[in-house]
Amino acid sequence: TIEELLTSILDISKLEAGKFELNFTAVDVSELVEDCAGSLQPLAKRARIVLRTSLAQDLPAVVADPRRLKQILLNLLTNAIKFNKEGGQVIVSGSMVDGELRLRVRDNGVGMTKDEIAFAMQPFHQLDTAPRKQTGTGLGLPVTKALVDANRARLVLTSEPGVGTSADVIFPAERLFTSG
Repeated sequence: TIEELLTSILDISKLEAGKFELNFTAVDVSELVEDCAGSLQPLAKRARIVLRTSLAQDLPAVVADPRRLKQILLNLLTNAIKFNKEGGQVIVSGSMVDGELRLRVRDNGVGMTKDEIAFAMQPFHQLDTAPRKQTGTGLGLPVTKALVDANRARLVLTSEPGVGTSADVIFPAERLFTSG
């Protein structure tokens, strides 16, 4: 919709200008992931995509803006569902890797080349690779990356055409909330 487009444009310009209000707090990652996956189950079902979560036990909380982290996950999950084929699957996992917390959204959809990833990361560029004709603003990934950066995490995309895509949101050790 026009509203979504305008909101995304405003988000990007605010983020680029560093005028983005973020409310950092300790976020329970497991709860947030389950919540996001739950809210997108109907979309996944309609697209005949299996959506599931795989979370390590005792994941630490992360210092982040819960609303924005939810937006990041919803964007990545929506993309993973949209750019997948009927009967495909999307798995959201959370694990500790080398002292960092890694949230991964993995799909076995159409995948992208390195050039396509670079293209998709630029505002207003939308790849025409969806199995079903998709409409969108082409702002999903740029906004997502800007939000991940604003939350002091890193977004790492790896993909292979015909095999699928993994989007990792990695929180460094200093963003983890460990009691003790």
